[in-house]
Amino acid sequence: MIFQSFSKKQLQALSWWYRGSPYASYTAVICDGAVRSGKTLCMSISFFLWAFYQFQSFAFCGKTIRSLRRNLITPVLPILKELGFQCHIHYSENCLSVIFQGRKNRFYLFGGKDEGSAAMIQGITLAGVMFDEVA
Repeated sequence: MIFQSFSKKQLQALSWWYRGSPYASYTAVICDGAVRSGKTLCMSISFFLWAFYQFQSFAFCGKTIRSLRRNLITPVLPILKELGFQCHIHYSENCLSVIFQGRKNRFYLFGGKDEGSAAMIQGITLAGVMFDEVA
């Protein structure tokens, strides 16, 4: 994949977590803006990099698991592979295993279309969650 240069805002979204960033102590990052402005792409790449920088066991939450795969997982996997990550989707577990430099992380996929969806994520210990297209 070929990228054009990132905007200042996109670079902030890509590197908010990095030691030395003025935003490194933040516990949440919210991006809003125009459709097709690169929010999901920048935040998903940043989320994977942050995950490997510090922790293990994460989740992606969206309206449905299907929309997560379509909007987030499918576009970002080729980029991660190009960066040297090994990725494997476990469809029956709604989980993505990612290996980078000998370190393995698991990313669980959760849909949240109604109040009952919260029961699916309760009881799991996670280091972080990325929410896609949520209100």
